[in-house]
Amino acid sequence: MRESLLYFRNLEKAYSPLVDRLMKEDLSFLAQLEALNRALMHSKEAFREKGSFDFCADCAKRGIKCCSRDLEWKLRAEEFFLNLCLFKLNGETLILQERSTEDCLFLGEMGCILKLTPLFCRNFFCRELSEFLGRDTLIYLQNALEKEVFLSFKLCEEVKKFLPKGALNL
Repeated sequence: MRESLLYFRNLEKAYSPLVDRLMKEDLSFLAQLEALNRALMHSKEAFREKGSFDFCADCAKRGIKCCSRDLEWKLRAEEFFLNLCLFKLNGETLILQERSTEDCLFLGEMGCILKLTPLFCRNFFCRELSEFLGRDTLIYLQNALEKEVFLSFKLCEEVKKFLPKGALNL
């Protein structure tokens, strides 16, 4: 079994009880999580509208993928925790399985399976995609990410305060 798959499964096991408790008891956290969820939907719609997702899908069909093995390590533990919360908020389950040994653990058939992708991934535009989108669209997309980035940073800082200290280093 891939080391990263084992790592994230262990994190999921360690975090799940805390996710359940927090989502039931902390209304302030829940409100911030809902705001982040809305911001994520807004930025994903901007990327969809400008053709970014379709461009990446076309490359993937030709066997060209930027989301390669070990990029999953860019996801910080607190971002993973927020993903578990976001999946629960949306009544969904994050399925952790190895789809390909050559791709990022989180790359699914329709792109990234995460709700909240690592900041590295959100800010990555390969040369071909950058040329396809053009300067004005890149600026538009960066602006569309602004609220998502702010809220995810704020929530990550909050999450660090109550995650079990050892859980960040599983």
